[in-house]
Amino acid sequence: IATLVRPQRPRQGGRLLTSDSSELCRPSSSSFQRRRVQQASDEGRDAYAVYHAKHRSVGAVSPGREQRQQEAFLSEVNFVSKFALILFGGRPRLVKNAIVVDNWLKFKVCDNDDGEKEKTNAIILIALRGLLDDVIVEHVVKTFATAEEKSRMAQRHEKIIEVVRRILADEG
Repeated sequence: IATLVRPQRPRQGGRLLTSDSSELCRPSSSSFQRRRVQQASDEGRDAYAVYHAKHRSVGAVSPGREQRQQEAFLSEVNFVSKFALILFGGRPRLVKNAIVVDNWLKFKVCDNDDGEKEKTNAIILIALRGLLDDVIVEHVVKTFATAEEKSRMAQRHEKIIEVVRRILADEG
């Protein structure tokens, strides 16, 4: 998981920050998201991305040019919504007035510690994540189930999957 770090100055371009270091990264040169990160403005909504691997370029020296520094870059970058991270990312937990994913990304659910309605919604979202994990595990484990067992399993999971679809579609 990575988060977009917006530029400090206009037209400087954004970078991506991962949880494993404080070094800012860029998408690989072949990434479809490279332009989106390069053109990030200094203001805007928070943005999160998933990636396949983190690499380091080799510094190079060319005659008559400055030496290129080593640089970290991410391959196969795709931007995702905060709900997608909560439902499919690292383990979410409720800490005071925020949902924390992967012990790193914090999503504020209310302005103070007294926002009970917002905390209830966060607890429901975390519980939905647990149910979704169960659905995924059951689908993997029951790969060789009979047609009748698969049909019963699909009926049990239908409502959970529909709720997840609505959450992800409404966030847009």
